[in-house]
Amino acid sequence: MIWHIIDMSRMWTALMLEAADAEAKKMSRQRGQRMLLQRLKNRERLLQKIPEWQFRAHYRLNKEEFHSLCDELRHNTSLKGSKTTSLELKVLTALNFYAMGSYQKGVANEVHMNQKSVSRCIREVTKALNEISNKWIQFPQTSTQRTKIKQGFYTKFNFPGVIGAIDCTHVAIVRPAADVLCFYNRKGFHSLNVQMVCDSDLRITNVNAKFDGASHNSHIWASRRLQSHMEALQLSGKSVWLLGDSGYPQRIYLMTPILNAEPGSRGENYTRVHVKARNCIERAFG
Repeated sequence: MIWHIIDMSRMWTALMLEAADAEAKKMSRQRGQRMLLQRLKNRERLLQKIPEWQFRAHYRLNKEEFHSLCDELRHNTSLKGSKTTSLELKVLTALNFYAMGSYQKGVANEVHMNQKSVSRCIREVTKALNEISNKWIQFPQTSTQRTKIKQGFYTKFNFPGVIGAIDCTHVAIVRPAADVLCFYNRKGFHSLNVQMVCDSDLRITNVNAKFDGASHNSHIWASRRLQSHMEALQLSGKSVWLLGDSGYPQRIYLMTPILNAEPGSRGENYTRVHVKARNCIERAFG
């Protein structure tokens, strides 16, 4: 009888300990959830408190543009927020990485995340942006579209017929496992040589990111269907052209500066206006 009472006592003690342990775990989860919600609220408050100029410096967008981008990604892509990371925080993390061109650990410190979470955010947001890129990056195909861009360049720079400024920029990459020399550029690091075209408002209208860092601008231009498109426009009687630097070949549809133009000459005047107008693509690169 005594042993039976002892066994029952032990059983109830075990049950009570188990219940207490479960209650402690529940309270710990609730405390963790409260802390998480508080961190998310703190992040939201911090976002609201950041001055507009500082926000733009960190993320290359103003707050209104940022919220518009988040709405676009939320409704038209597969990007979603999670219990621990809101969609807005994922986008901010990726934008900070794009803007600073820094290591992920530096971005992690900026947004108070670990490097693994930062990497996941960058990957998810980049994938989502690719899903909507064709909607926003479109080379002018119609006469109306070309006329609008031409008016922009003429109004701002007094340069007629321009439908885009073109140039390449080196985007650093991790040292590849193969074809290392192909990706090693003249500036001394591994990269992709990315060609872009933009209008007078810095809106990107064409991107080619398929070439390695050792590729010259003229080679990228010659290997792209954009050249064929510009040739076709000229053959159809359209007086339009792109503005490129001296790394591109001079063509009737691709205007380049006149190097060493005589001071006070028409060539010098043309080059001065050309450089000013083509600066749009430099500013688009940032």
